[in-house]
Amino acid sequence: MITEASHEGKRLLANVPISRLLAQEARPVEDDEEGCEVNGRLYRDGEVFQPSCKVQCHCLDGGFNCIPLCQEDVRLPTPDCPYPRRVEIPGKCCPEWICEARDQHLLRDARAVSPLLPSPCQEWGTEWSACSATCGLGFATRVSNQNRYCRLETQRRLCMLRPCPALPAAFPAVSEGWGELLPLGNASD
Repeated sequence: MITEASHEGKRLLANVPISRLLAQEARPVEDDEEGCEVNGRLYRDGEVFQPSCKVQCHCLDGGFNCIPLCQEDVRLPTPDCPYPRRVEIPGKCCPEWICEARDQHLLRDARAVSPLLPSPCQEWGTEWSACSATCGLGFATRVSNQNRYCRLETQRRLCMLRPCPALPAAFPAVSEGWGELLPLGNASD
């Protein structure tokens, strides 16, 4: 999700991960300073920082962008792991996939509010698409039916092939006219 705000007439963009791991406010710093302020802490322009173990952020031109450090993947059932489940592991930052036995899976689903499907869902899905951006943060998509209701849905995840190169310095604006126009010669000249 990209949020756009302004602070004292300055435009500010911040790329925030879909999982909303960051619930902070960013604002530009004073004119004589370069950097950004996130949750009351000032970061220098170009500084890379980690507000939590789950995301890494980069301060640039008074704004910041963040990428997730935990995989945002979806694990489909396989013959050796028919009932995968993502769980929080004590002492670890990112959740991990575990495999449940069939009886544990059915017991957990029986406690859920939604009714069980009458039969196992026939797995169907596409491969993840190429990243939508050639550099910086982008999205990859796929279609899969591996969800609670066994319905086809488009799934999205963040991706980054490589960081974007630094932008070159801007050229100064030309305030002069077109300059001298010369007449075109004849083709026979």
